[in-house]
Amino acid sequence: MPALSDALACLPRENHATILQRTLREQQTLLDSAGVGIVFIRHRRVVRCNPRYAEIFRLASPDDAVGRSSEALHPSRDAFRELGRAAFPVMARGETYRTERQMRRADGQLFWAHLTGRLINPADPSEGSIWIVDDIDEQRRAQAELSAAVREKQALFDNAMVGIVVLRERHLVRCNRHFEQILGYGPGELRGMSARQWYPSEEAWREAGEECYRRINRGEDYEGQLTFRAKDGRLVTCEVRSRALDPQDPAQGTLWIAMDVSERQRIQAQLAQMHGALEQQVRERTRELRETVERLHREIDERQRDQQRIYWMAHYDALTGLPNRLMLAERGAEAVRRAREDGTPLAVMFLDLDNFKHVNDSLGHRVGDALLAEMGRRLRSAVRERDTVARLSGDEFVLVLPGANAQGAARVAAKMQEAARQPVQVEHHELSMSPSMGIALYPEHGTDFETLIQAADIAMYRAKAEGRNGYRFFSPRMQAQSAQALQLTNALRRALERGQFSLHYQPQISLATGAVCGVEALLRWHHPELGPISPGEFIPVAEDSGQIIAIGEWVLDTALAQLKRWQAQGLPELTMSVNLSAAQFRHPQLPELIEQLLAQHGLPGDRLELELTENVAVDDPQTAAQIMGKLNAQGVRLAIDDFGTGYSSLSQLKRFRIYRLKIDQSFVRDLRHDGNDRAIVSAIIRMAQTLGMRTTAEGVETAEQLALLRENGCDEAQGYHISRPVPAEEFERFLLAQPQP
Repeated sequence: MPALSDALACLPRENHATILQRTLREQQTLLDSAGVGIVFIRHRRVVRCNPRYAEIFRLASPDDAVGRSSEALHPSRDAFRELGRAAFPVMARGETYRTERQMRRADGQLFWAHLTGRLINPADPSEGSIWIVDDIDEQRRAQAELSAAVREKQALFDNAMVGIVVLRERHLVRCNRHFEQILGYGPGELRGMSARQWYPSEEAWREAGEECYRRINRGEDYEGQLTFRAKDGRLVTCEVRSRALDPQDPAQGTLWIAMDVSERQRIQAQLAQMHGALEQQVRERTRELRETVERLHREIDERQRDQQRIYWMAHYDALTGLPNRLMLAERGAEAVRRAREDGTPLAVMFLDLDNFKHVNDSLGHRVGDALLAEMGRRLRSAVRERDTVARLSGDEFVLVLPGANAQGAARVAAKMQEAARQPVQVEHHELSMSPSMGIALYPEHGTDFETLIQAADIAMYRAKAEGRNGYRFFSPRMQAQSAQALQLTNALRRALERGQFSLHYQPQISLATGAVCGVEALLRWHHPELGPISPGEFIPVAEDSGQIIAIGEWVLDTALAQLKRWQAQGLPELTMSVNLSAAQFRHPQLPELIEQLLAQHGLPGDRLELELTENVAVDDPQTAAQIMGKLNAQGVRLAIDDFGTGYSSLSQLKRFRIYRLKIDQSFVRDLRHDGNDRAIVSAIIRMAQTLGMRTTAEGVETAEQLALLRENGCDEAQGYHISRPVPAEEFERFLLAQPQP
């Protein structure tokens, strides 16, 4: 510092030290009081810094900074070196280097800082440099928030559903697109234009200016309705609000917000026209109301009777006159409460009429309703006055038997069987029914009515499963089995969409040539948690829940798609056999679905064979014949699966134009040792030959069975002796391995 040394030279020697100390104290005070960080760096090490520098970098004290590498102050070594490359040329010329960069605090946090650096002696850079550090992190964050706010404001301006205009000296400075659209102008056409352009006349423009600016110049907001002229000459009525951008400086201009209310005014005019007509209607309605009031007085008595009838309809079944579900819940809860308080037994019986659906389907709902009404009377007459017999829904009835233990409930069940067994004459039909019943006891099987009725329901289904026309008492084992069935039902609901189903294919061979002539598609289900599930388990569940329709459609589509792929690969021509459930067969859209799938996959009808059970047409043979006729017309072949285990007549077989009979494996299994089975198989084959039908034996497991079938004239066979059902890829390998004719 030349100035300081010159001053010292002019003073007596004894005062030099005093002045130097005072100068150093002043410098230290300046450093300590500075609002920015000041640091001296030599050889990339901190030599000295002020408290603000330590505070910025979150160091305990300035002493804690001394000796630290200046590289540690930067986010990375590359950032440190980049700063050096940018700063040194400037500082070497004796100039001050300024920049804004990210720095690193002692705790590792990055922040934005403004850096000002200068060499202490540009002629000798080794003497070090001095840097001023200003923490601008908050300033940067505030600037970012301000920029975001500006962008949001601009987005609001551009996308507002009202017109927004800035005028200066009644010339448009800025407007949003919506205002341009209100007046029919293109983007930017209005910029710089005088407001006079969109007023219908000079007088309107002048009056609007006087009215609006009189208020605005007083520092008030203007609100009103103005009529503008659009570019195409049409008049546009707008609700307008305006104010000065700066009430203290009117020269800054005004802000206007305009909303097009032309359509609203048009509607209001229409409403005004309608008002007169409405008043006339009100007068007419008033007269009608007066007449209505008079009628209401006459209807009061009728309404009281209606209330009684409504109560009856809400609590009793209209068909049988028995209590309905609502009344049953009330009486059941009351019966449980009394049994709990008195310590007496209570039985709840769930009763379902076996095969009642067949009556409805074959004889019609009128006959079915008459049968239900008679059954309700019989059930009611077979129990005590204090017992409750309720119709739950359809052919389901529930009995609440206060005071009845297991023996008493069993006696009532026997009465129910006897009451249902007696023939019922409906029109010219004599009908006999049988009930399946489930019984639950309080408190062994439940302590509330809902639990008891659920237990009785489970027991009733067990009675149905074990042969119908009987009763079963609830047991915990039934509950577990019911829960398992419910689990299976729930899993089945998502199995199709989750791709858990697959098809396996079992070949069918000609016994005359030994060649593969057909293939049967068999459904398989592998659940990720339950593992492989037998079709015997899930098919009945799918039928009961109605899911069999969607699953069956998937099977048909997948099987035909696979058959088409095999055809495209040049494999031998095959017939694809697919099993149909009774529910699928009765579906009214089945022929249309088959026609659509065959067309979709480009296959002729005779490449598809549908397998039906013998009993599928027993309930409604006329409808079955119509469906089969439509399928035959498409060329689709029909086969009776498991033939010999159900009911079918020769006349039906001939009428239904069955192509193939599939001999059930139960007759094939003991073909060698059981003379009866051999006789049955021989009879089936001869009958089929007489009727012009083909035969396929199922479940062939030995070469001896195959030979006996060939001797008896059976046409085709399938079974484990030939091949198990296998995935498509394995079936292809099996087919390719067969000798070609």
